[in-house]
Amino acid sequence: MRALIHRPLAILAGVCLLWGAAHLWMGRGADAEFEQAHRGEVVVFGDSHAGDVRLPQAPRFAFPAQDLVSTWMWMDAFVRAGDADSKVKVVVLTVWPSKFLPLAERRLSGRIQEDRWGQSVLGRVGPVLGFRHMVEPAVPWRLRWRMLLNTFQLRSSIRTSGWDCQDRSIPSDYGFKMGTLVQEAPWFDGAKVSRWALGQIVRLAESQSWELVLLEHPMHRSFLDQVHPGAMADYEAALKAAAEHPRITYVDMARFPLPDSGFRDYHHLTCEGSAAVADRLEPLLEGWGISP
Repeated sequence: MRALIHRPLAILAGVCLLWGAAHLWMGRGADAEFEQAHRGEVVVFGDSHAGDVRLPQAPRFAFPAQDLVSTWMWMDAFVRAGDADSKVKVVVLTVWPSKFLPLAERRLSGRIQEDRWGQSVLGRVGPVLGFRHMVEPAVPWRLRWRMLLNTFQLRSSIRTSGWDCQDRSIPSDYGFKMGTLVQEAPWFDGAKVSRWALGQIVRLAESQSWELVLLEHPMHRSFLDQVHPGAMADYEAALKAAAEHPRITYVDMARFPLPDSGFRDYHHLTCEGSAAVADRLEPLLEGWGISP
């Protein structure tokens, strides 16, 4: 009888020890990359849009489809890895409406998605996942446990570097069909978890001496023509409210009149599109004493 009890407990203890060792190994790798990033003046966080930001020397902690909760966790870990010798002056965070759409909120519920988003994204938070995240009530419990389980993917880093733009653009007759909820529902009101994460990022920025740039890319007219106007206005108002805080700047470019030649799809940019964003970003950096 004792064996029946002790054996599962021993297995569980072994699994916990293996997880702890793996987490420690991944965390040390991330800390080393954070320490290296703190030696520069600019750091970029975000999703696939970070690849369109023309800052070749800046380290980027980003990956496709990264949600705002994961972004907050990586930014929080970055802050904790810094010290008085940090040279960081500016943190650039790529933002866009999709981070608050119904799809984003469904993903953040922690429920399994047909697009396998959890498997591709949640394992990447393993290096920065801590006890404080596991007990955070604002983060759905399913999401917390899926983050924990996906730690066993042993993905050690999301850091990338360099910038390589692409010239192939969409055709002049480009278009796509958005979901009914995005078109007809006030989706920003329902984005409770994403709005909470944005608030955490704002509070994090307020506690630091660096500037936070909320960098929004241009959106193709096929998106702007379909998206619910009230929800879009609420999204923009929230980012403008965030920019009222000291050391936070919102570069609002969603409605920038970029021609079709500036887009690879409705939200990713060609070299021309990246140059348009750089025209807005670089004067800000120069104003803070940074040479792009």
